[in-house]
Amino acid sequence: MKKVLLVDDEVIFVKPLAKTIEKAGYEVDVACSAEEAMEKLRGDEFDLVLTDVRMPGASGIDFTSWVKAEYPDLPVIVMTAYGSIKTAVSAMKAGAEDYILKPFDPEEILLLIGRAIEFSDLKAEKRARAERSQDQFLRGSLLVAESPAMKRILAMVEELKDLDTTVLITGETGTGKQLLAKTIHYRGVRRDRPFVEVNCAAIPETLFESELFGFTRGAFTGATKDKKGLIQLAHGGTLFLDEVGEVPLPSQAKLLRAIQEKKFIRIGGTREIEVDVRIIAATNKNLEEEVEKGRFRRDLYYRLNVYPIHIPPLRERREDIEPLARLFLENYSRKMGKEIREISRDSIKVMHLYDWPGNVRELQNVIERAVISCRGPILDNVGDFVSPSRREDTIDVSLDSPFREAKEKVVAEFERKYLEHVLRKAGGKLTEAARLAGMDNKNFSEKLKKYNLSIRDFR
Repeated sequence: MKKVLLVDDEVIFVKPLAKTIEKAGYEVDVACSAEEAMEKLRGDEFDLVLTDVRMPGASGIDFTSWVKAEYPDLPVIVMTAYGSIKTAVSAMKAGAEDYILKPFDPEEILLLIGRAIEFSDLKAEKRARAERSQDQFLRGSLLVAESPAMKRILAMVEELKDLDTTVLITGETGTGKQLLAKTIHYRGVRRDRPFVEVNCAAIPETLFESELFGFTRGAFTGATKDKKGLIQLAHGGTLFLDEVGEVPLPSQAKLLRAIQEKKFIRIGGTREIEVDVRIIAATNKNLEEEVEKGRFRRDLYYRLNVYPIHIPPLRERREDIEPLARLFLENYSRKMGKEIREISRDSIKVMHLYDWPGNVRELQNVIERAVISCRGPILDNVGDFVSPSRREDTIDVSLDSPFREAKEKVVAEFERKYLEHVLRKAGGKLTEAARLAGMDNKNFSEKLKKYNLSIRDFR
């Protein structure tokens, strides 16, 4: 039910108007001044504000300006018994959707209310459509399924896309977990509702709960106004918890309750807020190991792991390499205004021999760099951007070489492969990779530079 905030200090006028609006199917709350209305807006959710111009304290025009500054998407209708062109202009400049003179017929005000709310809903839907169109290429093109493994995953998507079942997507960094989450959302019944992504690894531990659940004004120093959390912004749609293994342990209990009960309380608040969201989570960690080590709650793991989907690394689904490369080629050629229509056989061979430790993201980066440097109609330079020593698992060294030279080459190859391994395991996070290797950040960075390794390729 849509909720209207009626702001007017004339009790004789307000009571019958509130009843009229309620009979039309709306929920109504009443405030006698702009100041009281501000407090109600901070503590509750409304779909429209209907305000008088002349009231004790702040005027309706000033109040309208405040509403538009604090809640820009909330429609406002201004009403007054003191009609003039100047007042109407002031109301519209303040951001009001419409203006009406007292006295008015009930049908007239109900028409304005319905029209304003409908227009607000259309604007929200238009924004959602715009966001979907931005993702159209990713959703429709990059989820390539030539390999049996990816075909099985697409079959799973068809089974669960219209359900509210919680999904846990696992896989190495760069395999396409985010893209799969978007595919599930945009192919399902919630496609017209928000898709809100939470990068759990990017939010500092001290800010995690305020970002996810929001806060009320005065909850802490600097909280000058209410703020909706990401989970509330996802209402009606999908909340995607990327890198969910990074959720701070103290926050996991509150997240568990929100997922189980579809309710939460903002920081500093007292009122429970209900949300209708579908949860999709993703991680490159082994959450079972994290549970055993005490870094992840067992009950939260079970709550997330309702429908697990594992995306294999690109080296285990080599049938997808060439079609993915062609899609990236088409995309970047178009963006850069080049007419590169084919990939040379040598480049295809290089791609198939390479292990792609950074998975699909690394392949995308390599094709982009190759397109930038390519001068002809055929992409024949992929090998320039793939290190030959990383194309096979074996170490190519001649036993006829001098001992010192052979040893140096074996050590160098080992160091490179070891660095790649810890970078993959750490998801491209420098500090975590250095910790796994038992090195400080400075020495680890120097090793990366020595072997021309970029942490970006492992994220």
